[in-house]
This record gives sequence, C-alpha cells and structure tokens, in this order.
Amino acid sequence: MDVQEDERTIVAEDKEKIVEKYYIETPGSFKRRFILGIVGGLGWGLGITLGTALVIVILAFFVSKIDFVPILGQFLADVVKASQPNLFK
Repeated sequence: MDVQEDERTIVAEDKEKIVEKYYIETPGSFKRRFILGIVGGLGWGLGITLGTALVIVILAFFVSKIDFVPILGQFLADVVKASQPNLFK
C-alpha cells in the first residue's frame, strides 16, 4: 500500500509540474487584454495570408512547369461554351 501511495504522490506532483509548465498568465486589465487580442488577431491574419500566398506561388510555379494548358484550356472552353446559351435567358 505504501508503494502505491508514493506512486500516486509522484504522479500528482508530475501533473502539477505539467500544469505549471503550460499555464499562461492572462493580463489583469481589460485594456491590455483587448490590445493583446487585437495584436494577436492581426498577427494570425497576416501569417495566414502570407502563408497561403506562399503556398499558392509555389504551387503555381510547379504547375507552370507541367503542360496542363491544353487540357485546362479545352476544359475551360467547354465550360464557357456550355454556359453561353444560358447567360442571356
């Protein structure tokens, strides 16, 4: 029984350390929380925008190296041809 209690104590202490490690202290004032929220949101939005742009540029570069133009051009021509009669109804 004594060994099990020691193990439980060790596990409890480890859990406390984990909680302390990942605990983030929030600032007290509303103004500071608001400003940090705005800055964090702007940073997140800018990161998503730049990351997406980078991925699109890289994909466009590799797609430009492959001869998709005849296949894609014919597909788009078929789509336009099919949609033209319904455009002015």
